[in-house]
Amino acid sequence: MQDAWAAIQAAAAKVLAPKAPGHADPPRYALDRALRVIRAIDRLAPLTPDSFPHLHLARAAALYATIAQCGCHTPAGTPSPHGQSPANGQKPNDDQGLNDAIELASDQLKSILPPDDLDLLTRILREHRRRHTSLPEARLLADALCLEEFGLIGFWHQLRAFHAASKSPEQLLKLWKAQHDYGYWDTRLRDGFHYPAARAVAHSRLDHMQSLFDRLQLENACEDLPAPTNAPALNH
Repeated sequence: MQDAWAAIQAAAAKVLAPKAPGHADPPRYALDRALRVIRAIDRLAPLTPDSFPHLHLARAAALYATIAQCGCHTPAGTPSPHGQSPANGQKPNDDQGLNDAIELASDQLKSILPPDDLDLLTRILREHRRRHTSLPEARLLADALCLEEFGLIGFWHQLRAFHAASKSPEQLLKLWKAQHDYGYWDTRLRDGFHYPAARAVAHSRLDHMQSLFDRLQLENACEDLPAPTNAPALNH
C-alpha cells in the first residue's frame, strides 16, 4: 500500500501543486491544505467510536476533495467558486466541481487502485458532503475538512481570501461580527461535525480565533496606542 499511496500522492500533486493561469491558488497552497486535512484524518480516527477499514481511501479522498474545494480542476481563465468567496474556507456549493474532481480521481487512479477501492473512494467523495451519510470514512473526511474553518488556520484562510479580493481589515471584522450576530459559528459547531472529538477541537480553535479577532479589532481602532492628551496645538 505504501507504493500505491506514493503513486496516489504523485498523481494528485500534478493538479494540487502547479500554478496555471486562472487557478485560484498559487503553488503549494492547495497541496499543503490537502496534507493538513490528511493529518487531521489520521489524528481524529483513533478518537472516534467508528472503525475505518478503508482509512487509506479516506486519505486519498482528501486529496481530491481539496481539488474540488480549491478550484484546481477549473479550466484556465475560469475563476473558481472558492476563489470568488472569502467566507471561511467552507465548502463551496459546487456540485460540478466535486463531479470534476471525482472524474479526475477515476482517471488518475484507475491504474493504481483496484476497481472496488476506486468505487469506494468515489463514494467517499460523493457522500462526505451529505449530513446523514452512514459511511464512516466520509464522516471522517467531512470533519477533517470542516476543521479548516476554525482557529488560526481558519483565520489565515479568511485573511488570505480578503487580501486576494483587496478587502480591508474593517470588512473582515464586519464579516466576523455578522457571523456571530446570525449564529453562523454556533450552527457550524452544531451541524458541521459528525464526531464529538472533532467538535471539541473546533470549539477550542474558535476560542483562539475569537482572541485573534479581538486583537485585530483593537489594532484596527488603534486602541492599543496611548489615549490622546490635551497637548497644546503645534505652531505652524
